[in-house]
Amino acid sequence: MSRTRFAALGGIGLLFLAGCGGSPPAGEAAAEDAAEANPMSRFAGAWSLVHSERRDADGEVIGEPVEGRVGYIMYDATGYMGVALMSPGREPYSEDGPTPDEALAQLGSYSSYFGRYSVNEAEGYVTHHLEGGLNPSGAGSDYQRFFTFEGDNLILQPPAGEDGARSFITWERLPDLPESALTDTHRRLFGFYRVESVSRETSGGESAPADQYETAYIAYAPSGHMSVHLMRPGRQPYAGDEPTADEALAVVESYGSYFGPFSVNEEESYLVHHRIGNEDPGQSGTDAQRFFELTDTHLNLMPPPSTDAEGREVQSTIRWARISE
Repeated sequence: MSRTRFAALGGIGLLFLAGCGGSPPAGEAAAEDAAEANPMSRFAGAWSLVHSERRDADGEVIGEPVEGRVGYIMYDATGYMGVALMSPGREPYSEDGPTPDEALAQLGSYSSYFGRYSVNEAEGYVTHHLEGGLNPSGAGSDYQRFFTFEGDNLILQPPAGEDGARSFITWERLPDLPESALTDTHRRLFGFYRVESVSRETSGGESAPADQYETAYIAYAPSGHMSVHLMRPGRQPYAGDEPTADEALAVVESYGSYFGPFSVNEEESYLVHHRIGNEDPGQSGTDAQRFFELTDTHLNLMPPPSTDAEGREVQSTIRWARISE
C-alpha cells in the first residue's frame, strides 16, 4: 500500500485517527474497501502549504510566486475542513492596537475559513462550503477547487478566471506521528470539534460575563498539528468591494485563528499549541497552554487564569463538542 493511500485510510477509524503503519491485516480488507468507496478519505488529514503559482491560459507561469507563505489545510473523512494561510513579514500591532489603519494593512496577509466540504470525484473537484471565515462576506459561500493527487501532494485549483488564468496551490501531506509518540490523549483527541459555549468563573466560584462565539472549529490532526477558527456573532459584510479601515478593524476584532503543532503533557493534563501562524501578527511564534478535560463527546479547554478589570482571578473555559464521528 502506498504511503499516500495509507495516510488517507488512517483517518477512517476514529475519523482522522493516526494509522499504525504497515499493511493492514487481511481481516481489515472490508474496512479498506469502504475507505476506497469514500472519496473524502483521500483528503483526510493535515496538509502543509508547499507553494502556489498562477498560470495563464497557455500554462505559462505569470507573476512572481509569493515566497515564505505558511499554512495548513485540514480535512476529516466525514466532511469537515478548515484552512489558514499566512504571508511573511507581518508587523505586530502597536501597543494599543490594532488601529483601523493597522488592521487594514494586515488584513490581506492572513486568510482563514472553515466549514463542510463535499467531493465530486467524477468531475475532479472538491467544494468547500463555508460556515465562517475571516472575510465576513464569505460565510455561506461555496468555493470550488479542482484537485489532483501526486504522491504525497494535493494540488488545488480554483476555477479559471475570465482570461483563462488559474491558480495552482500545492499542499504536502503531513505524516502521522509514530505510534511510539502517541499518548492516550493523542488517540482520543484527534478530530474536529465545534464550539458549544464559553464560561468564566472567579476563584471564589462566582460566574463572570463571557463573550460567546457564533460558531467555531478546532481540529487536531494525527500528524500532531492543530488549527482553530473562532467567529463572533453580528459580523457584517463589507459595504463595498474592499473594506474600509473601520470595517477591517471590526473584522479582526471579531475573528480569531491560529495554527501549528501541538504537544500533550499527559501528567499535568494540558496541551500546548505551538502557534507558527496567527491572525494576530504579534502572536505568531508563541505558545498557548490549555488545560483540558476530554470525554468521548466533549473537550473543555482552559487557558491559565487571568485577572479581570475588578482585580479578580478568573478562569475561562471553552467547551467544544466533537463533530468527527
